[in-house]
Amino acid sequence: MNKLFFFIACFFILNICHAQNIEVIKLANQFIDTLEAHSFMRSKIDFDRLRTETNRKVKNLNKTDSLLSTFKEIVSGLKDHHSSVARVKDTTDNLAFIKMIASTTYEKEGMSPLNFQHRLIEDKYAYINVPGVLLEHRRYIDTLQKQLFELDGRHPKAWIIDLTENDGGAFVPMVTPFHSLIDTTQTFSYFDGTLDKDGKEVLIDKFQIPQNGLYIDDSIEAKYCKFDTVQAQPLKYNQIPIIVLVSNITASSGEIAASHFLGQKNVTLIGAKTNGLTSSNELYYVDKGYSVNLMTALLHDRKGKSYHVGEGISPDIIVDFDYPENIRTFKERYRFTLEKKSVFINKAIEFLRAKGI
Repeated sequence: MNKLFFFIACFFILNICHAQNIEVIKLANQFIDTLEAHSFMRSKIDFDRLRTETNRKVKNLNKTDSLLSTFKEIVSGLKDHHSSVARVKDTTDNLAFIKMIASTTYEKEGMSPLNFQHRLIEDKYAYINVPGVLLEHRRYIDTLQKQLFELDGRHPKAWIIDLTENDGGAFVPMVTPFHSLIDTTQTFSYFDGTLDKDGKEVLIDKFQIPQNGLYIDDSIEAKYCKFDTVQAQPLKYNQIPIIVLVSNITASSGEIAASHFLGQKNVTLIGAKTNGLTSSNELYYVDKGYSVNLMTALLHDRKGKSYHVGEGISPDIIVDFDYPENIRTFKERYRFTLEKKSVFINKAIEFLRAKGI
């Protein structure tokens, strides 16, 4: 009787493990399907081989909780420099994930508040620091608009827009407040790898500048993060010189924000070559709490340049700025850049003085 019970128990355990493994393999294939459908690098990947290799790697796994490292390895293999995987256990779909982000604050996450700064330098240069933004998007927009309006009221002779510590996040909150400083109706766009019948790049998602300053975004992210409708404030001093400061830290949406100004006659880009995440990301929820922030397209700036994977933006004027040999990680470079921010600002002031401004 005991032997019979033992064999029955083993039978049920094996069945349960088999069913769990089927769930693991299903999720792994679902993840790969997402990459095959949307990744910019999809034409360079052998997805049939990837599925076979992945299924072999996970054949002994019985919990979907154990797939994060596997998914990270797969994404790393794309070599697009700009995709990442996350897992938030309590989320059940893409909407739940977006709602979670929209309701989270920097304080709740135990993160430092954003480094907002604005001032008039030498009583004539309007300086504003534009940090990266992950959370509290509407508060970010409102803060920048208030700072810009205040500086505009002090009759500046030039603008210095500092993106040196802007490591990315969401680009729309970064560019919307600067509406009045842009002299065209369309700035950057993206290339998703599609070519027309003549072999020319098909550009998508062209960023439009509304003439009335009313920005309307019908995306789910914008709705829940409360920047679906934003009225940009007019600025009187919009014909004066604009200096945009960038560094090696300037990345992703920070680079998109820089490209928003590129090609404008009164704009000069000063600093160091940017990080090289000049591409677009789309967030895709997979299942079981897993999501992938996937690189789907490359930046095409308003000067007509399409960027390569990993290519940064080169400034008009280079700042001599080298990192010490003992600084290797992004976090270390970020801190060092903050400490040496005056090097970039002083270069902007030097340039403006030389122009007699």
